[in-house]
Amino acid sequence: MRLVFLVLTSTALAAAPQATLDAKHRVFFKDYCIECHNAKKQKGKLRLDDIAFSLDSVEGADRWQKILNEINSGDMPPEDAKQPESRAKADFLEALSNTLVAARKSLGDSGGKIVVRRLNRREYQNTIRDLLGVEMDVSDLPPDTGNGSFDTVGASLFMSSDQVEQYLALGRRALEDVFAQHAAQGRQFKVHQETEKAANAQTRSAMDVITKKSEPARKWHAAVDAAAAKPENAKLVSELRATKEVREDARRFYRRWQDIQGAPSPTKFGFKDAPEAEMAQGEYDAIHQYQERYLALPRANEGSYLFIFRLRHEEGIKPTDSMPPGRYVMRFRIAALDETPPERRFIELGRPSQPGSYDILSTHHITGTLANPQIVEAPVTLTSTDRREIAIREKRLNSRQHEVALWVLHEKKHKDWLPPSMWIDWVELEGPLPNEAEHGLFSDKPVRELIADFSTRAFRGTKPDAAFVDGLVQVYEKRRARGDSHEQALKESLSIVLAAPGFLYLAEPAQRGKVRLLTNTELATRLAYFLWSAPPDEALLDVADLHSEKALAEQMDRMLASPKSRAFVTGFVHQWLGLDRLDFFQFNARQFPEFDDSLKAAARHEVFETFAHWLHHDGSLTRLLKSDEVIVNGMLARFYGIDGVTGDAWQAVKLPADSPRGGLLGMSAILAMGSNGERTSPVERGAWMLRKILHDPPPPAPPNVPQLSRLAGKPLSPRDQLVAHQEQPQCAQCHRKIDPLGFGLENFDTIGRWRTTETYTRQPGGRQPWPIDASGAFFKGPAFDDYFALRDLVAARSENFARGFTESLIEYALGRPFGFADEALADDIMQHAKAKDFFIREIIRALVVSKAFGTK
Repeated sequence: MRLVFLVLTSTALAAAPQATLDAKHRVFFKDYCIECHNAKKQKGKLRLDDIAFSLDSVEGADRWQKILNEINSGDMPPEDAKQPESRAKADFLEALSNTLVAARKSLGDSGGKIVVRRLNRREYQNTIRDLLGVEMDVSDLPPDTGNGSFDTVGASLFMSSDQVEQYLALGRRALEDVFAQHAAQGRQFKVHQETEKAANAQTRSAMDVITKKSEPARKWHAAVDAAAAKPENAKLVSELRATKEVREDARRFYRRWQDIQGAPSPTKFGFKDAPEAEMAQGEYDAIHQYQERYLALPRANEGSYLFIFRLRHEEGIKPTDSMPPGRYVMRFRIAALDETPPERRFIELGRPSQPGSYDILSTHHITGTLANPQIVEAPVTLTSTDRREIAIREKRLNSRQHEVALWVLHEKKHKDWLPPSMWIDWVELEGPLPNEAEHGLFSDKPVRELIADFSTRAFRGTKPDAAFVDGLVQVYEKRRARGDSHEQALKESLSIVLAAPGFLYLAEPAQRGKVRLLTNTELATRLAYFLWSAPPDEALLDVADLHSEKALAEQMDRMLASPKSRAFVTGFVHQWLGLDRLDFFQFNARQFPEFDDSLKAAARHEVFETFAHWLHHDGSLTRLLKSDEVIVNGMLARFYGIDGVTGDAWQAVKLPADSPRGGLLGMSAILAMGSNGERTSPVERGAWMLRKILHDPPPPAPPNVPQLSRLAGKPLSPRDQLVAHQEQPQCAQCHRKIDPLGFGLENFDTIGRWRTTETYTRQPGGRQPWPIDASGAFFKGPAFDDYFALRDLVAARSENFARGFTESLIEYALGRPFGFADEALADDIMQHAKAKDFFIREIIRALVVSKAFGTK
């Protein structure tokens, strides 16, 4: 059926509705507030008998906020005054909280206006990539959000003079990389390393160093032993060897050398004291035997073995300084040892930043064996500022302390080394891959024409003013007059282009008091930054009439099929679902050692990959609520206990009927966000469900709710504590809606593993197991017995979910906070999407062809 061109109804032009507290609550005021706050008696200089229940101004809303805070804190009504019943107080507080939320929305409504905005960090990075073909690190730029909105909302994208300097510097750096690539054009670079050469040489060298370093210690120990063997020292030596300290570590016997008659000082053997000699011998005792064993491993002369902490804890390769910035391919031939357990068959590719710490680039599931090793290929980008070292290590927590603990604990328990997990034959780096950007910087055109053409491309098809080009030519000529080369002078001029408003801002000039159609170029730019977070390509700019519904739909389908649409999936979904919370806290490494950076990244990517799967396979948004499939790779499948999945590729896997996975509520990333890194938080999980799934966000938590100190020391389960928390009306107004939903997810632990019991430590009482009770009920709604019943009830509320998704999509695409002026647009999209079973692509299509998307 032909998609109807969506229009904004006339109601969008009307005044936004006021947030109004229901008049029925005047009874609450009359009974508990007016006696002390009336025309005659204005306690605290506050009169409430004439207060307006319409929150139509910031001042009025602020006054009501103060009232809410006073009642929440328990200060009002005062203790000696008449007190409301708990239910009545909770109902009033809930109504006032929700009215204040509505007031904030209406008072902050943009009225449908889209303010001019600059490129956010993601868009800037992608725009430089498409324009120049280089990747830039933009982490030094200020963050783009701060008020809870999307990073595309213009009101959040400020600009300072310091940022202009940063953009100039980044532009110069990008141009430096481009010119360095051009200087090496036509040349291919390859670094190949047979790992056994360096591994064996370094191991033997380390053995020599340790042996040489420990030799004086052994000689000193022999001299002390000779003195200890004398008859006059027999009693003392017997007593020393019987001490706990020496029984635990025989080397500590030599710390008492001064008590032994005739024993020489360690200083005569080159040590400042006994502990230094002990350390030299200890290093030899701890490592030398393992070094010998390493060199005796069966394939040590054909490759290197990968360990944790000791010996070869990583295998690296260093790009040469002559290798220009660009995209490269790293390859390595690798095998998991036959005895390596499944959990140790994963490696991380990254840049070592400090001992034990990695900047992880990618993670790989190793399925090759010694009999049949595999060759892994991974993309690597070199820039002029990156550390020129890339290494492979076994997947683990990003902590030297953890590495040491793994080795030491294994050694202590098994009286043996922590065995190697992988064997690596060779490693190589090859590139750079061709730079496909059509920037035209190295043509034979006159400088003025070259600068003008580059500026037009940088300004996304808009030609620069002649005066702007004149100024850049003058910069070029002045630099040349000072002795700069053509390239140096040109880079200086072009870096100004990359910090100019035409490049940094998405310009859509408005007509005062009028709504106008975007030009073809403006509409192409808006569509490209919506679906690609990047500038439009030539195919999009060349569409004759982009306002045509058919042309828009065709271009949307083409763009979503492009790999560039990944930027939409990650950029939008990350912010829509609030995945930034996953990085708000550290997960307890002792409790959850498996939840390292690689697994956390995989959990996050499951959300992206699942959304992308249903987007590209014409799937319904409702599949995010409940599905009989899960999108996983080998690492995440193992974590979830799903058999038969190996490798790095993300795959759709059918689930058994009783699986708790399938849908957002069963995903590790979503569940881990609802914790504090050590324990689950039903409150966080329930509040997230209300905000993101049910489109019924709770009001912000009041800042001054009293603590329930009476619970201190009582051995209550987490559920019982929260239920007790609801006895306070200040808490009940929100928690009676939030907590039951969070309880329904309690079968999942802190990192999203399924469980039936939990152990909670509370003094007195110590550690105590509690059976999981996942039952609950929606506030003023149906009850559920367990997680599966909750998931079914949530899936039945797909319209709420789709509405929240649609409002977020409008805000992200149009670059303005969703407000009253957008309600009609959301209604029209919902009407169309409902008829199409809420297919994700149909919701996007309805927005793209709407009048709001094509006008300014």
